[in-house]
Parts: sequence; structure tokens; C-alpha cells
Amino acid sequence: MSKASGPDGIPARILKECSHQIAPSICDLLNHSLRTGRLPSEWKSADVTPIHKKDLKEPVENYRPISLLPIISKVLERCVSRRFYDHIIHLITPSQHGFLRNRSCITQLVQVLHSVGQCLDKNLQSDIIYLDFAKAFDSVDHQILLRKLKSYGVTGRLLDWFRNYLSGRTQRVVVEGVPSSWVPVISGVPQGSILGPILFAVFINDLPEVISNGSPEAMYADDTKLFRNINSTTDGDCLQESLSNLDKWSHDNNIKFNALKCKVLSVTRKKYPVTYNYHLGSSSLLRVRK
Repeated sequence: MSKASGPDGIPARILKECSHQIAPSICDLLNHSLRTGRLPSEWKSADVTPIHKKDLKEPVENYRPISLLPIISKVLERCVSRRFYDHIIHLITPSQHGFLRNRSCITQLVQVLHSVGQCLDKNLQSDIIYLDFAKAFDSVDHQILLRKLKSYGVTGRLLDWFRNYLSGRTQRVVVEGVPSSWVPVISGVPQGSILGPILFAVFINDLPEVISNGSPEAMYADDTKLFRNINSTTDGDCLQESLSNLDKWSHDNNIKFNALKCKVLSVTRKKYPVTYNYHLGSSSLLRVRK
């Protein structure tokens, strides 16, 4: 009942109180959308509200944008998401722990800690590379995403529906009730949507396929850890090769790493550990201690 309404201004309370009366009409509307592979343009508009997250209030980068979509559009997204999830879940890499049932940041952390802990017990060094994409959710290329959906068996009217769902989107910023003008959204998965997270999981799903030499990886949404036992510089070369492959994958998929936020951590009990200078493209990665 307290969910904020989108640009259509239809509050959740009205939808809930009148649900029995309007449900048949809404059901017909949702079914028509799926049959025709089209989404009403009003459902593809979003109000963006900036929420202060840290430090000074003047710099715009210190705000987190919260996107508000029409509530009725999310009802349709929920219906599609339930069926789509059942179709796609067995194709999602086990390395992905974000947006999936029975997986979380905790399961991802436990997996990595278990592997690193086993190495420590054997007095082996582990190098962990923490990778960060620049504006990952906003940078998803729609054409590449649609090709991946098709390769995963999404065809026909449903593929047409997803194509229409991603295209023609607009957004505006609303501050203290005053809106800006509408601007088109030409890339990215819809923020604040039901389908956005699982669509991003599909987009990034083939990332582990380019990692070579058996270097393990762990993913939570766009946050990726790449790690390996390091006994010599040869092991460092292997980890660097995987890192270079990931850099190429990012260019091929039109989504870029933020090299300034990518870090290297060596976990070891050795007095003189192996120190390898990893790089992402032309940028050397910062080595941290904790």
C-alpha cells in the first residue's frame, strides 16, 4: 500500500481497494500486450528521484537515482518474470549469486572464503582481483542482450515483446514535485523494474566462459571476483591472461570496467609473497592490503 506511484500517478491504494472491479480489464490488457508483443508507451516512462547517499549534498555524484515505474506495468513484469525465470534458471552460470533464488551475497562470500581458506591451510598464496563495471546496469547494449535472449531459446512473440519492452523508454528527474523534460533511454536494463535484474544476469552470463587456465570466479550481479593460487610468476601470468580475456569480453559486449575501482588483494601467511603487477588494458591495478 505504501509503494510509490510512477508517472501515471495511480496510487497503490486505489489499485488494491478496487482490485476486484478492475482485475478483469487489467487481465485483458496484459494478455493483449503479450499477444501483440507490444507494451503501452505510458508503461515505459519512469520518474527518477535523486536520493542523497554520502558526503556533501552539492555534487550530483553523491546522489543515488531511484527510478519509479507505473505499478500496473510491474504486475505484467511479475507475470513474465515468473515464467521466464523457470526457463532461464538452469542456463545461468553457478558463479552468479545475484538476483537468484537460494543465492545471495552470503553464498558468494562463503564460496570464496572456503577456497581461500583451503589455500591458507596449505600455506599457499591466493591473489584475488576485485572487478567493477562502470555504470553496468545503464550500459547494457539492447541489441546484444536480445541476441543472447534468442540464443537461450527466447523466440517468437516473447522475443518481440522483450524487444518492445526495451525500446522507446523515457525518463525524467523529479525533485520536490518539479519534473524535468523527458529524455530517451537508449541503453541499459530498466531501473526499478522486476525484469531488469534477471535480464542483466542473462547479459553477463557468458562472462565466465572467457576465463582461462582454471582461474575460479565468483559473481554477485556485476561485482566479480577472479582468484587463483599463486606459487610463482607463471601463476600470475595465468591470472593476468584471464584478466585480459575479461577485458576483451567487456569491449566485445560494449560494457567497460572501471579500472580505478578494480583492486588486487593477496591473501597469504608467507613472509615474502609473490608480487605480480596485474593490469587491465593500459591501467595497472591498485594492490590493497585489506
